[in-house]
Amino acid sequence: MFTNRPIRPRRSVPAILLAALAFLAAGLVVASPAAAAPISNPSLEIPVACPGARAVIQVTWEGTRSARVHWELTDSGADRESPVIKMVARDPSGAGASWVFPDGAKAFTLSGGKGSSASGVDSWDPAGIAQFNHLEISVRNGADAETAECSVVRKIYNFSRLAYADALSQSDKSYVLNTAGPNTFDCSGLVHFTYNRVANFPNWSRMSSAQQHSWASSAASDNNSDLSNLHSRDAIKVSRGELQTGDLIFYDGHVGYYAGDGRMYSALNPTLDIGYTDVDYTTPLGYYRVVGVTS
Repeated sequence: MFTNRPIRPRRSVPAILLAALAFLAAGLVVASPAAAAPISNPSLEIPVACPGARAVIQVTWEGTRSARVHWELTDSGADRESPVIKMVARDPSGAGASWVFPDGAKAFTLSGGKGSSASGVDSWDPAGIAQFNHLEISVRNGADAETAECSVVRKIYNFSRLAYADALSQSDKSYVLNTAGPNTFDCSGLVHFTYNRVANFPNWSRMSSAQQHSWASSAASDNNSDLSNLHSRDAIKVSRGELQTGDLIFYDGHVGYYAGDGRMYSALNPTLDIGYTDVDYTTPLGYYRVVGVTS
């Protein structure tokens, strides 16, 4: 015996497939990253992260007032909050100029859910500040209309290029052993004097070139693999091929700044005073970059 039952209309298989494909396509569009190739040899690359939001920042200092910056922001949480990133260039006084994203906003909000990411890269000569002392990065998990689950701020300092620029301004001074300015210098005295004149640099005590080498080597050996534990005054070891202007080159009994094009700038001796010589005038002991990162 058959029971009379209402006949329910069936959705056709093609309609179901089309709806599913439309849903997937919409998800792909939202999650699609605005990809930008990373910098191949940055001055520094560090993570800036809190639960649910992770950014990786690369900066290459191009001088005392400009930098090339690559950022990548990823949604690393299973919540529904949207990661947000802001970047500000600061001068020694703290005055700032904001990075402007392609849509004209001073903050970028990532949508698309867990695993989605976006990135960008550009050279930056910030208007309104005379000296690019540090880059301030703010990352939070939660847009303005949402509940901010976490937030973090990190500052990356332009110590090496600023110290090197100040060292260049001492080129008319003379070499005198065991002096550290302001009128005469030996090699480690020039490095000590010029770094201590950089705004926000944590002053260090007078050291010989051997002691400076020991400090740099020890500081670099303590670094995490992702450089997530850098301090306000720190160092990273670099290879010969990674050298950038302003890096320190150590020798047996000597230290100088890398000046580019295979040259070293230093207070060399009483005959040459302060100036340039070939990096390989004698065998280098190592290459280091003085950096600073604070929260």
